[in-house]
Amino acid sequence: MPFNYRKSAGNISTRRSRGKKATQFKLGHKPKWTTSTEIHQPGVSSASSEAPKASKRLVRLTDKEARDSQCVRTTAGLAQADSLAYTLRPKPEKEEKTDCECDRNENFIVNNKKMLALIKDVHASVCKKPNMKMKVTRAGLCVYICVKCSYCGFNSQTLPMSDTIQTARGPPAGFLNYLVAMPVLKSKIGMDDVATVLTWLNIKAPCKQTFQKKFNDLGQAQTELSDKQLELNQDYVANVMKKAGFEPEVDIQFDVAYTCRPQGGCEKSKQSFGALVEHNTGQKLPLAIAMANKHCRKRYCRHDNCSKTFAAEASIASSERVLLHRSLDKVKDGPFAVRSITTDSGTQSAKAIRDYYELKKQTNHLKKQTATHYKCFVHKLRALERHVRAAKSDIKSIPKKYNKDEYMRKLASCLRCRVRIELKRLRKQSCSDELFLRSAKFAIENIMHCFSGDHKMCKERSRVCTYRVTSSYKHLPYGEPLALQESDKKIILGNINKTFDATGFKEVAKLFNTNACESLNASVFHYAPKTSFYARNFAALCHSAVHTRSLGPSKSSMKVAEKVKGKKICLHSMIYNQLKAKDRRREYDSRRKASVRYKIVRFYLRKRHANRALYRDGLYASESMPSTSAADHSYGLKV
Repeated sequence: MPFNYRKSAGNISTRRSRGKKATQFKLGHKPKWTTSTEIHQPGVSSASSEAPKASKRLVRLTDKEARDSQCVRTTAGLAQADSLAYTLRPKPEKEEKTDCECDRNENFIVNNKKMLALIKDVHASVCKKPNMKMKVTRAGLCVYICVKCSYCGFNSQTLPMSDTIQTARGPPAGFLNYLVAMPVLKSKIGMDDVATVLTWLNIKAPCKQTFQKKFNDLGQAQTELSDKQLELNQDYVANVMKKAGFEPEVDIQFDVAYTCRPQGGCEKSKQSFGALVEHNTGQKLPLAIAMANKHCRKRYCRHDNCSKTFAAEASIASSERVLLHRSLDKVKDGPFAVRSITTDSGTQSAKAIRDYYELKKQTNHLKKQTATHYKCFVHKLRALERHVRAAKSDIKSIPKKYNKDEYMRKLASCLRCRVRIELKRLRKQSCSDELFLRSAKFAIENIMHCFSGDHKMCKERSRVCTYRVTSSYKHLPYGEPLALQESDKKIILGNINKTFDATGFKEVAKLFNTNACESLNASVFHYAPKTSFYARNFAALCHSAVHTRSLGPSKSSMKVAEKVKGKKICLHSMIYNQLKAKDRRREYDSRRKASVRYKIVRFYLRKRHANRALYRDGLYASESMPSTSAADHSYGLKV
């Protein structure tokens, strides 16, 4: 009788020892934790909230949506561990793949004489005495070749040696002429730089007129893609807010950059750029942009539809108000409402926001009738440091053994750092703005007492001082507690209150900043350097920077190339492979910079450069030639 392995007792015990579960997953099975009565709604207690309908389906987010939803909840003051009960595991994003007919699509640099010799060798198999001549027709960088043999009478067709694309009218155009203009759109090099590179490669560069025309076509395609992407960004942010359990009300930041900073009595700048960037998600996506340009290349133009978007007689310094209104108009009919606007410390912003909402109230075109105006927290800290350093002449009780300039410079830096950490920790621990404003006032008033060695109130008012270690003053000027008179302390406290008084705390109640806007401005003038002049394509370069910030450099470049070409970039092309390699390298660098090891190494390197006085007795100093580097970079540090 054959042995029945399935009924073997040993097999059964083995399966039990491996932890075989008694139940299996069944289609349509609902676990206990996904019942409708246990779904948690943000901001509503489980006891008071009504049970939602049992037919509510679970939501599965993508990886980006999951991270941004968690960032939204963290910004709103909810704990990071308090995740949505109906949110499933993030769905991985799949890369788009395109079919390609060839194994590899790549361009080579070939010498014309070497190519003629190759054709002659190939034709020798069918001709006894090959006498080949090659006719080259140029169309920018693209060439068309026709080969003839005078001995046997062979005459080939005129063949293009590069990819071509179909245009609206006329014969097919060479795709290579568009690609050579892509670095001008996606980097800070200009047309002359590209022509110089081609010259040293022994390649005839396209004429300036052809180059400019192709660049204009790329700029038009980039503008259309960027406008569409900004709308997608608005939909994405509103969708993430809804999936996180909040109403689609977004906090935004706004800032303006100029090609040349406006100064009193002189105004060189003719162009400016402004952008609305959201605060809530971790990506800090741009939502709307606007440009002001006083230039137009056309000789006789009414400026109805051209590159000129700002009046020539108007001051470019007043463009901040105009750009803010234009940007808000682009999001007023979007899928979300604007809850707050954060700007720098400029005087135009508050009045511009107030006037905009008063004007729109009359027409009832807004989802939200007003928006709270906040000022940038980083700009406020810079103003604090300036005010404290400016009080140098009023402080009389600084010990004479210390350098007064270094003392006040270091003290201003310490006060700025202490105020920043105090307010950030208070903001995390405060559940309401009222509690934050009340606690912040007491924390600021306690700083001078803490720096002077009086830690009686640090336990109640400070979130930084440990109030137990009273002998650690390494962060203060010359490593000692402040030995100032009460009158001087009041002067310093008064300078702090110039920035952070009751009104100042309300202006920075959320501790928002405009760092994302300033980073975007830097990207804009990376693509459009202030040393160069772009009359027609300034808007296209601004859109290029915004599109790159939304999608990344590689994906943005491929989108533009695909729009011009009219079809997907080949998966096996060198363009695709090189851009994907750059993305992998960029992602690796981002992960490395976010690691703890990198931050520790960076901290010690900065500490080594900041404390050069520690190396006063090192090998770089000698008795015959003492080094002055330690004195130049001491900044009042005690060693």
